Amino acid sequence: MVWFSIDLPLMERPEMKFCLSSILVVTALVGSANAGIPVVQISVAGSSGSAATATPVGSPGDPFQYSYNSTLSAAGFLSNFTLTATDTTGSDRAIFGGLITLINASASVQTFTIDISASTFAHGSSSLTGGSVSGVLTGNSDGGLFASSKGNPIWTAYVRANSMNYNIASLLNAPFPVTSGADNVASIPGDAFGQPIPTQPAMAMGDAMGIRLLFQLGAGDRVDLTTAFVLEAVPAPGAVAAFALVGLSQRRRRRD
Repeated sequence: MVWFSIDLPLMERPEMKFCLSSILVVTALVGSANAGIPVVQISVAGSSGSAATATPVGSPGDPFQYSYNSTLSAAGFLSNFTLTATDTTGSDRAIFGGLITLINASASVQTFTIDISASTFAHGSSSLTGGSVSGVLTGNSDGGLFASSKGNPIWTAYVRANSMNYNIASLLNAPFPVTSGADNVASIPGDAFGQPIPTQPAMAMGDAMGIRLLFQLGAGDRVDLTTAFVLEAVPAPGAVAAFALVGLSQRRRRRD
């Protein structure tokens, strides 16, 4: 299950005459009026040496939201992605995530690395963050295995700024094994941070946000994961002061 909510912003009245610096601050926080479709990138790699990548095209949905669908396959695996990303030129809250399905089509246990990222419009002096992941393991006739690998967390959220990835939080930390009976399913317990999402302080929103998944999956097994990562830009102190001055000037004009 994914836990998050969406808040949406404001407009200016034509008769309001703000100073240029205030207008620039407001514009920087609210974002461009032109939609900026997020660039979503997906990569899947198995320990057998097979890998695949995709850059699906977003389809508009709810305000500021775009949906992305992609199927990636290579020798030893088949995967499917149904994702959502936010246009952060129009919103100061970025939401990224969705449903990820992966099948280990090989005859042995593999370690998989899945990387999904969405471009963002950097603004704010810091951010509030949160995220979640949960899922279901479906085993084959020998039973199922979904587990952490070599002491690493299964789920990691990061912010990319100046071509560098900065880890924000990890979930499903090692050791984390889930098994299922033959031809049966097992729940992957949900894990989350920054609840109620987003409340955990973090660095400013960067050029992209991403989720990395690293796990072992048994031969012939399938895993379905539902995940989300949320960033909400926190305005710089100068921007907050500018908003306060704008509000004060409006009140004075009303009194006059």
